[in-house]
Amino acid sequence: MPAADRLVIAKLARKKPAGIISLSDAEEVLQEDRRSVAARLGSLARRGWLRRIKRGIYLILPLEVEPGTLTTAGDPWIVAQEVFKPSYIGGWSAAEYWELTEQIFRSTLVITAAPIREKEQELLGQEFELFRVPKARVQITSTVWRDSTKVKVSSRERTLIDCLRNPELAGGISHLILMMKEYGRKPERNFETLLEEALSANSGAVWKRLGYLSESLWPEQRKLITSSLRKITKGNIKLDPSVKSRGYLTKKWGLWANINLKTSD
Repeated sequence: MPAADRLVIAKLARKKPAGIISLSDAEEVLQEDRRSVAARLGSLARRGWLRRIKRGIYLILPLEVEPGTLTTAGDPWIVAQEVFKPSYIGGWSAAEYWELTEQIFRSTLVITAAPIREKEQELLGQEFELFRVPKARVQITSTVWRDSTKVKVSSRERTLIDCLRNPELAGGISHLILMMKEYGRKPERNFETLLEEALSANSGAVWKRLGYLSESLWPEQRKLITSSLRKITKGNIKLDPSVKSRGYLTKKWGLWANINLKTSD
């Protein structure tokens, strides 16, 4: 590799130790106009020193790797944060991290406000499941360290509330119920914070599912149950939207109980 190219790679790597660099990042580092930077990155990619992930985003290959060698990124969470921003890791992936589930999912669940064409994508040998939301819903503050990079991930409580709003994020309501049971056993559980997250979500579906399930799983949490009852909205929803059957209607919660909680163990 020419010394000039080696210097460019080194500068880019210092900017992004995790190895994923965007065109905007490279502009800032190289102090060149966007067109020149794009041409430079394209040249490095063609010669095998960068690997294009998608338009405007590249993986910096270690200098000791043979040019053109197929390489996978070490951490899909870091890939997701760079490629699908603004976003955060949520749903079943966050549940795995917080040990709310023992189930292993092949794909990383990413909640994003970025425009997407396909919900399922594969990048650098990693599988991603994308769920698009308005930009206001990705404004979270909880982060975790992944190597030397901070990555946004939903807290235990935010994860449950997101999944109560959209059970598909948990891999289905039956899996969400197991997550809630496990949360109730955790010493780190915080029902006050869970209530705060529910208030922030401001979703009728959340209150109905949260109240109904809390009454069954955590009957001692009277404040949570009472608050949910006060906040429920008009209309009826299904406990599990993916099940065609409506089951029986619980008028108290405005909810069609269409799965048997006793079988969700």
